[in-house]
Amino acid sequence: MRYYKRMFLAVIITALSCLPLKAEMTIQELFFDNSKPFHLKILNVIPQDGIVQIGDDSAENTIIEFMDYFCGYCKKVHPELLQIANERDDVRLIFLQHPVLSESSKLLANMVVAANKQNKGIEFHNALFEVEGNLNNAKLKQIVEDLEINSAKLNIDMSKEEVINTVTISSFMASGSGARGTPTFFINEELVVGYISIDRIKSLLK
Repeated sequence: MRYYKRMFLAVIITALSCLPLKAEMTIQELFFDNSKPFHLKILNVIPQDGIVQIGDDSAENTIIEFMDYFCGYCKKVHPELLQIANERDDVRLIFLQHPVLSESSKLLANMVVAANKQNKGIEFHNALFEVEGNLNNAKLKQIVEDLEINSAKLNIDMSKEEVINTVTISSFMASGSGARGTPTFFINEELVVGYISIDRIKSLLK
């Protein structure tokens, strides 16, 4: 266990070294500062463009989902999470990238982070999970057009090292937190691996 923790710490530090100084410094808070819960410290490590959020920062309840856009259970739970957010103003939803199923998963994760740079991250995120049938290039192009995303800027940004590193760090944090696959949740301080029903989610809220 100690070996695993040392390895995880080394990997995170290596990944963070590619990011701005502010992100590098948060590694100290993550492992050695006990002033706030671990699931909230995760949000200090991941660059802002890597955080797709619904709800206010001051919400009493925080639901974090590590997800993959090709994950069937992530797609199944998504409307249920949105329902909770619509019903309650004391809940914020935070979606973090954990593209583990394919190279296409990584491509979509990079696209959403890049779209976040245009303040379109949550709209793009929701649209991907609302696609009926198989997701293909034509459907992706239509989403970009419908959301009025600058496609040239999107293509440039999604290939930038900072975007790729943001997705990498998010996925490392998922694995280090105990995610064996997707979806994996923090519902406040409770770690839940795998699909969870809407009633169970509600039972874990304050």
